[in-house]
Amino acid sequence: FGAIHGQEMGSAWLLRELVLEIALNRRLVGSSKKLIIIPVANPDGYFDRTDLLNAREVNLNLNFATVDWQKYGPEGTFAGLEPFSEPESRVIKEVVEQYQPTLMLAFHSHGNLVSPEASQASKKFAEWYAGKSGYKYFDEWDYPGTATKWFEEATGKAAITVELAKDLQSDWEINKNALLELIGETNSIVLERSPSR
Repeated sequence: FGAIHGQEMGSAWLLRELVLEIALNRRLVGSSKKLIIIPVANPDGYFDRTDLLNAREVNLNLNFATVDWQKYGPEGTFAGLEPFSEPESRVIKEVVEQYQPTLMLAFHSHGNLVSPEASQASKKFAEWYAGKSGYKYFDEWDYPGTATKWFEEATGKAAITVELAKDLQSDWEINKNALLELIGETNSIVLERSPSR
């Protein structure tokens, strides 16, 4: 998913490029693969904000039920009255529950890096993606309540955050090879289910 933060429009544009590429050549997607692409996870923020928040002034990427969830996130950012208090985070939760994806990629900006969650599977996935894209591998973040942290805790599967170079550019050429290999019939990364934290 992309654009969970209003000012990170480039992440939505990146996923739009991926959708257009697939629309032009559906054989890019491996026969055993199922993709769930959410280009704009925060529609209100995307269309009417220039910050991290949704219309109710909640930072959606702190609104997921992690073991360390807190009402106020880093630097006093409001994470909602409770986990999944916001319809946007509930949509992501429902998609995960319904389709049971094996990986989660969250596109943000702007850090020019790839950051894993804590499991070895997430770290391996992030290292692979960093190697394919040229982004820096960075594993020093540990924010409460993020979608990727919740996904890894809830499913035991790998989750990474990809930080684009700038808020308002898609970085399509940087991400293209990694994404197309990831969705293709075969790829050079094999991830096993990781134990929950």
